[in-house]
Amino acid sequence: MSRHCPQCGKRMDQSWQQCMYCAREEQARKGNTPERESDAGEEGMAENKGRQPTRVGRDAAPAGGRKTQFYPGAPEPPSEGRTADDTRKIVGVLVSYSWKSGGQLFEVREGPNHIGAGEIKGENNLADIYCPQDSTLSSDHALILAQKGQIFIRDLASVNGTTVNGRLLHPESTEPLPSPAEIAVGDTVFTFVRFDPSSGAAIAAPLQPERDTEPAPRPGKMSKIE
Repeated sequence: MSRHCPQCGKRMDQSWQQCMYCAREEQARKGNTPERESDAGEEGMAENKGRQPTRVGRDAAPAGGRKTQFYPGAPEPPSEGRTADDTRKIVGVLVSYSWKSGGQLFEVREGPNHIGAGEIKGENNLADIYCPQDSTLSSDHALILAQKGQIFIRDLASVNGTTVNGRLLHPESTEPLPSPAEIAVGDTVFTFVRFDPSSGAAIAAPLQPERDTEPAPRPGKMSKIE
């Protein structure tokens, strides 16, 4: 014997506990049908995507909420030359007119001061006196060392050598650096002047006497190979 819904009068299946026609109409009135929920969700997502504001500036998050992550152990990019937080005392300066008509000024501070066109050997830092324009300058070419009130210079086995006042230094030898002095490394020429940190006055010392032994002839310049 068939059953009929007492509300809508439609025929009901024997297995139905309630009239499915009435249930669907009720859901439709409430706007809660599964089909409409899915449609509304998709439309809402599309609308939200379309409404995301455009972000500008350094602190803006990239599109999609993605951002660059830094992982422990990953190599850091080398810092460029002398950093602003270097608090070592200034004991001299280097001035060069080789690459800029107005000149370039470099600080010489207590401790090591590397001259070069690239990174310091064994470190992830660029040379303190950084001259990337010079293709004949080694990455870590020479070192000026200020310690205990004295200043020395050393050629770090560079490709094209280092001269002080026209005299070629022997590779890896450490020698006193007079003031004033002309230092030539690659195609870059510096004038070095030392200062007295207590007074700020320039220090002029007599030039070093000529040595009895002749230095090795300076090799012909080669392009940097490193």
